[in-house]
Amino acid sequence: MNRIDLIKTIEQIDFGSETWEWLDLMETIAGELQKEAMIQEKGFRADTPYKKYLLCAINKDLQTINATYFLLRCEMIHQAASHVRLFCESLITMRYVAMERESRAAQFWGYMGIEAYKVTEALLELESPTANPEHVLRMVKFKESIKPAHEKARPHYSYEDKKKRVRPFINWCNKSVSVQAQQCGKRYSRLYNSVYRQMSAYIHGSAWSLRRQLSYSRDHYDPRVVLIDISSMIRTLAAVWVEWATFCCEELGWRLQNTIIFVQETVSDLDNKHFG
Repeated sequence: MNRIDLIKTIEQIDFGSETWEWLDLMETIAGELQKEAMIQEKGFRADTPYKKYLLCAINKDLQTINATYFLLRCEMIHQAASHVRLFCESLITMRYVAMERESRAAQFWGYMGIEAYKVTEALLELESPTANPEHVLRMVKFKESIKPAHEKARPHYSYEDKKKRVRPFINWCNKSVSVQAQQCGKRYSRLYNSVYRQMSAYIHGSAWSLRRQLSYSRDHYDPRVVLIDISSMIRTLAAVWVEWATFCCEELGWRLQNTIIFVQETVSDLDNKHFG
């Protein structure tokens, strides 16, 4: 079986010089961030639930940024939008946890017992009718083995509604991303309203998000549309990244202040240069 040559596939996609300037900015963001993360990781000890949470969340966010660059490099705009939204959501949750770091970090990790049980139940429901009975039996036994942890955790992730009925939390903190953003302050609420909602339109395949899809086809390819879409994604990610980098500087002493200024100035310069 012949494997797809990813390098060759990417090299076949050619951009104009203006689009490359935005992609170069994205590459700078990813590169500088990776260098600082490697420096900071050497002396970092994840010896509390909060520090463990930051280590895992930041590692995931680094991968999200790299994935966004790769997807944009392949002109996968909608897929890149999903990662920009994921990055925004991660930042909001990080700030929300940091506001009451020890108690909320413990609450975050404690929800794992609930999630593991839910995932196992969903897999059993999906696979039981068609899967190998032996595999189903193993999954049933696994479900029983994690049930005590689920039952122990459940009271901590339930609440009484107005009619005194016990309801499960919608997530680990029982607050939507929107509510978390509001409680984090105006800057985060503004990010949610401008970034999260806009990227959601791409993810859910709204008519607005599909309006320029033909411009990526072979017969109707439009470099100007590609420039607008890619610059919009990178501009949006940069807005989230500035807040994310500021958070890391404040919470962990990262040295990204100069890069923050460079990113802000470059976005402004490219906007003026390309869109007047």
